[in-house]
Amino acid sequence: WDGSSFSAREHEMAGGKSKTSKAMPPTLWSPSPSPAPSQPPSPASQDKPLSQWSDRALGYGYMLVSTTCFTGMAAVSKVIGPRATTEEKLFWRSLVSVCLALGAHLLAGGRFTGLGRPRRPLLLLLRGLCGHLALLAYLEGIERLPLAVAVFLGKVHPLAAAVLSWLFLGEPLRASRVAAIAASLGGVALIARPAAGVASTPASGLGTALALLAGVLSGAAYCCVRALGRSEEAELWTLLSLPLVSLPFCARAALLPAPAAAAAGGQAAERGAELWLWFLALGLATQGGQIFLARGLRILPAASGTQTMYFGTVSGVFLGVLLGDGWPSWQFWIGGGIILAALHLAERAEADAREKES
Repeated sequence: WDGSSFSAREHEMAGGKSKTSKAMPPTLWSPSPSPAPSQPPSPASQDKPLSQWSDRALGYGYMLVSTTCFTGMAAVSKVIGPRATTEEKLFWRSLVSVCLALGAHLLAGGRFTGLGRPRRPLLLLLRGLCGHLALLAYLEGIERLPLAVAVFLGKVHPLAAAVLSWLFLGEPLRASRVAAIAASLGGVALIARPAAGVASTPASGLGTALALLAGVLSGAAYCCVRALGRSEEAELWTLLSLPLVSLPFCARAALLPAPAAAAAGGQAAERGAELWLWFLALGLATQGGQIFLARGLRILPAASGTQTMYFGTVSGVFLGVLLGDGWPSWQFWIGGGIILAALHLAERAEADAREKES
């Protein structure tokens, strides 16, 4: 869980100090020793802050692409609608993810015999279970709520990820970051408010509960991804952890849709070429989100990285417009500005705190 094998450089980028970096003997991979005080600073030492900023900017870019892909996944699931059950969507999405991950591994020159054993098998299993249950709850929730509302309620996951990573991974959780998360959540509330005026029904109440549960479980899954990245788990195993858990749970509903639908009191919908294309799009969007999520959380702490995913609300509103939800009002632009300002101010506050600590 604590990922004790992560490097001192990754710890510095996460906003902490390495306790062992001074005592470690120099190796081929160690950074060059700092010059003596009487010598002028080397160009490498002058470029170090710039390098850290560029690394964090890359991590934020990864997380931005990830949240856009996940919002696209939600939009595709809403387009598919009742033509497929949630279990069918999860099965075909997971199958596409496995094929893409293994295909990319083979194209890169890897072999199935060279996969090796995972470093943290139990943590991979926990990540898969949390992610599967979160997706199951989320996809059920968006069938009962407008897309913008479902995306908003699911955005409690940055707070859940920040608290869990503080409790279990020992990552810093500064007051500035907590305030930024709260401000971003307020911005998300402004964005979702125009669509939140729908009448309350039992279906919408259940959808609200499912979306909130999905957000908490997603935070737990992202905390696991961060721990896997810190322990230098292979990216391929991290990508496979979720679909390999989802496939056996959803196989019956996907491969035998008629008996599964009859058991649920319904009738299986006829599958045409269009539906198979939407299944493919669902898998592609999810795989893109998982790849950039794993890469972003290798660089950024869970609290910082997941806060970026509030921008998924912005892309969710635009995709909702394409699906007929209506053009956003002025609240959308104010909410988006609050999210951006909160993220920037929190990053500046943490950078100043790291400079004081160093």
